Amino acid sequence: MKDLSATLLAAAMIAAPAAGQVTGAGTVRCGDYGAPHADMPAQFGQFAFMIGDFDVAVRTWDGEADAWGEPLYSARWNGYYGMDGRAIIDEWFDPGYGYRPESGVGINVRIYDEAAGLWKTAWHYTSNNEVRELHQEVREDGYLWLWQVYPEVAERDIHFEQYGPDHWGRVTRIADPETGEWVNSRLLDAVRAECPAVE
Repeated sequence: MKDLSATLLAAAMIAAPAAGQVTGAGTVRCGDYGAPHADMPAQFGQFAFMIGDFDVAVRTWDGEADAWGEPLYSARWNGYYGMDGRAIIDEWFDPGYGYRPESGVGINVRIYDEAAGLWKTAWHYTSNNEVRELHQEVREDGYLWLWQVYPEVAERDIHFEQYGPDHWGRVTRIADPETGEWVNSRLLDAVRAECPAVE
């Protein structure tokens, strides 16, 4: 997956990621991430950046500053290999999960379809019992793009970017109602979390 250019990286990092997570007990995996099955194709590594525990700063785009704003809140995103290493499973914990009743948790099960050349993902979310079908693929620009297949939603422009070995983001852009051009909207800014040392 394509690395972010120096210019965009500076904008994405205009505010430092949250120093610590703000989710409760039960959101830390810190180990036992599994490994990909030996039969998996090379493309299975496209989501390898997501393996591990990550603190996620949620940022919105500041059009006046032309940069990502300060974090609105922080969440948790943990990824690991499941289904005998044939899927990448990642769990999302809303800010406040574990001590705020309305905060939910979601899970993605990502399976690579070699024949179709893309990822097929099922998303489940506890707050509204929602199930979504999502697809992802690496396109000519080198980015890993995501789109929703079911249920139908207004068109969005979503892709993942890697800023470094322990830092990645999911960028959402929306259509400007006046110009129709795609403009930055939200960044899920994920930084590898500190895990306690193994004794």
